[in-house]
Amino acid sequence: MRYRGYIFTAFLCFSLCMSAQETGTVLLDSMSKEVDRAYDLFDKFDYGGAIKVSHKVIEYATKTSNDHLKAKAYNVLGNTYYNTGNDSLCFEYLFKSRDLLLKVNDISNAIKATSDIGVTYREYNDIEKANLYFKEAIDLGRTSQNKDEIIYPLYNYGRHLHNTSDYENALIYLNEAYELSKQSELVKGRSIVGYLYLRLHGIYNTLGNTERSTILYNEGVAYTKKHKIYGVLASFYRGQSEIYYNSKKTEDAFLALRQYTEVADTIYTFQELEIAKQAELETNRFLKENTKKLDLANQEKELQATTIKKAKIYNIVLIGLIAILLLGVYAIFKKNKQLKIAKEEAEELSKVKSKFYSEISHELRTPLYAVIELSRLLLKENVNSSHKEYLESLNFSGNHLLSLINNVLQLNKVESGRMKVEFLEFRPKILILSIVESLEYALRDSNNKVQLEYDTNIPELLVGDSLKLSQVLINLISNAIKFTSNGTITITAQLLENQIDEVKVFFAVKDNGIGISKENQSKIFEEFYQEHSKTEKSFKGTGLGLPIVKRTLDAMGSAIMIKSIKGEGASFSFELQLSKSTKSVLKDEDLKSLIVDLSDKTILVVDDNKINLLVTKKILDQYHIASQVVDSGKKAIELIKETSFDCILMDIHMPELDGYETTTIIREFDKDTPIVALTATSTEEVEKQIHNHRMNGYILKPFITADFIQKIHCVAVKQEMLC
Repeated sequence: MRYRGYIFTAFLCFSLCMSAQETGTVLLDSMSKEVDRAYDLFDKFDYGGAIKVSHKVIEYATKTSNDHLKAKAYNVLGNTYYNTGNDSLCFEYLFKSRDLLLKVNDISNAIKATSDIGVTYREYNDIEKANLYFKEAIDLGRTSQNKDEIIYPLYNYGRHLHNTSDYENALIYLNEAYELSKQSELVKGRSIVGYLYLRLHGIYNTLGNTERSTILYNEGVAYTKKHKIYGVLASFYRGQSEIYYNSKKTEDAFLALRQYTEVADTIYTFQELEIAKQAELETNRFLKENTKKLDLANQEKELQATTIKKAKIYNIVLIGLIAILLLGVYAIFKKNKQLKIAKEEAEELSKVKSKFYSEISHELRTPLYAVIELSRLLLKENVNSSHKEYLESLNFSGNHLLSLINNVLQLNKVESGRMKVEFLEFRPKILILSIVESLEYALRDSNNKVQLEYDTNIPELLVGDSLKLSQVLINLISNAIKFTSNGTITITAQLLENQIDEVKVFFAVKDNGIGISKENQSKIFEEFYQEHSKTEKSFKGTGLGLPIVKRTLDAMGSAIMIKSIKGEGASFSFELQLSKSTKSVLKDEDLKSLIVDLSDKTILVVDDNKINLLVTKKILDQYHIASQVVDSGKKAIELIKETSFDCILMDIHMPELDGYETTTIIREFDKDTPIVALTATSTEEVEKQIHNHRMNGYILKPFITADFIQKIHCVAVKQEMLC
């Protein structure tokens, strides 16, 4: 018996070794292609996919002691973690990549890795170290027979000279890289060529060589379109918009800005398609693996049938039991390992997705701030009736689009479990009146009237999540307007309970429109469901409004209730528990007093978006508050060293130096001047950062003007540390 067991064990080990050898040959042949695919995913901003493929390659390279393969995967990870903001992992993987590449004498990739280290040091403001590694990479390239490898370090050092306004020397390095790239297979189809076009186009434009700048712009746009490098293409359109704007070509600036927005949407769609494609590939791979397993199982069955005829039943049963046991243990081990890897990949992809939504939130809300505030300011001026109608339409469209964007982003927060209730002071009656005012155009267009039934016993100032309450009311009122014509929209706010520290308030929005059938009243809270979408009259919409209302109220500890009879209208209502505020209400005369206090103050506005700079300065000018504006963190630092200000309004998302980095540098030589973040980023993300960077508060765009003035007064006049 023991002898037969030895024979079986030897046979099993031999079979597994042969299988492993065959599998290893296939994997070795495919892993090099996987590294190239990781580079391609990185170039196309699919960071989650790049990380996933790189870890897969590293796992294989570690098992097979393949340093060259591992070095390439380390390089992809280093660059990817840099773009996702993880500086410690970025440096760790870049240095590992460079050291291994030099060890295996792969000079070509060692040059790129060394250049990437220089780029990383530059982005963390260690210019001296950055230039040291750029020059080291160039020196390595000079000794190489193939000069293509120095395209990257030439570009990076040229970029440094460009940023320091040394345009003449910058052109030497950048043009050399540009000429090499024309015939190079190394960088063909990669984003580095797009960045070369972008850089040279900007320098020639600055030097006044419009003809050369235009040629490079057209070539760069054609190249990035051809190779689908949408991030660089977006930078071309955004930069061209600013050039047109500075040249007072407003219409051309608007068209370029619209092209930029379309490309930004394309990036988002592309990433969503990539995720779907990866899911499909994983499914197909799973099916293929199981098909192979099924074939193997059938072959094993046939083998067992043949063996049964030649041997005793007892021995066959014993061998079968042992084989099944071993395969079961191996399958469990393999499955656990796959689950662990899948968990790590999901966590990494979640971080990348979160960062993407933060960026898209800022990019969408920033231009809307300009649209809403400019139209609001123009409506206060003396305009004729036809222009006033256009401006009201523009203001309504801006507010409607902002509400739609908030719905989409809120839906993402719900799905990711990140929706949090915030506690802000607000005036409920003013909040409702402001919402009605923003929807005035839609009310006139549908010939509807609004009737407000407001309980005067409700305290003037309450504490609660006013942003979510506002979003709920906007969705409900907009819905009532959409399905009502020549009717009345009744908004009710009634005090139900009045305790020492809290109140319970009943809110309702009622219309006398077309109503909702009883059988469909439960369906309207499903995502993308649209009641009456197939009737003769088209009621267009996204189908997200009511689902967002339901989920938002669930998060706030409330629930939406509906009463409706088809043909007689509908009523939506809910109850909220809100806290009383200990502060007094800011009245109109108090606001005027704050403005008087600020009349001798000077505000510095820092924002890379020229239109937003114009809007913010126009608001300050309207209240006779002196201000200066700059369009970059670097310019702000230089100006603050020479001039004193009573308050600094700092945009967060800026190229080169963002608002947080700029504040950190300012705090090294100026610890007292109040700095307030002026941003379109979500509240919870800003609150985590302002304390760490020693900022004095934040203002979300778009904002209510009274809140804007009160926040500036708090830090500039009262000189409070945090407002």
